[in-house]
Amino acid sequence: MPTLLSAPPSPLLRPYVRAYAQRKLTSIDLPLLEAVPAQLEQVLNFELGVMPGIHHRECKISSGVWIGGAQTVFPGHMQLWPGVESFAIFFQPAGWSQLFGIPMREITNRIIDAELVSGKRMRDLWNSLGEAASFEQRVAVVERVLLAQLNKLVDGDGMAEVANLLFRQHGALRIPQLASRHLLSVRQFERKFQQETGASPKTFARVARFQAAVDAKLSSPKTSWIDIAHRFGYYDQMHMVRDFAKLGQKSPTQLILELGDVRPPALAEAA
Repeated sequence: MPTLLSAPPSPLLRPYVRAYAQRKLTSIDLPLLEAVPAQLEQVLNFELGVMPGIHHRECKISSGVWIGGAQTVFPGHMQLWPGVESFAIFFQPAGWSQLFGIPMREITNRIIDAELVSGKRMRDLWNSLGEAASFEQRVAVVERVLLAQLNKLVDGDGMAEVANLLFRQHGALRIPQLASRHLLSVRQFERKFQQETGASPKTFARVARFQAAVDAKLSSPKTSWIDIAHRFGYYDQMHMVRDFAKLGQKSPTQLILELGDVRPPALAEAA
């Protein structure tokens, strides 16, 4: 039977990291097909066993270390085969970019070989994770690397912080207020946010709300969809259904059934 383990980061890393997760399929497990909807975390993946099938538009990944940026539209899925063993770091929407100095826009709506943008250190980390004997040891290995990166942070222009704030507030922030905070007109703010993150603030906020609704249902399955729609500011349930069709390619109920372990439990704890 497939196993899924997840854990939160240490307190110092929480502004940048949401959760760690590990999935493992044994040689006798059945293949799985999992839906992958729009999501805003930057996710760094280490494939330590059989390579999963990653279907993302025209993009194909064969590297054992790959990074996915914020996905504002992701009509894709993953095929998990017997022998797959993956360790993933779910960063805040700008977390990986802040820690490793890679602009958000370079990986938004893309998945790429992490070694191409971060070099040999990603392969070294992959080797260290492969040598670790347990999930807990792998978390410790990763945390040592990430904590060391805290000393190398470079102050940005504020758009990374805005992206993280929009995410934490489930998209419930008015764009004119955000523009005013940064002493910009709305048009200037929208242009700057798009240039730095690779997505418009309106789109980013929409995905943040959608993702919050998905995670709320996963963490509390008995909560009705009507209650979730009201909680996250949808006009009504049909408004939410249209968002799910756009960002998840499914009805709300069908998407939850097909997600599998794409959203590990530690993410709900980080909400």
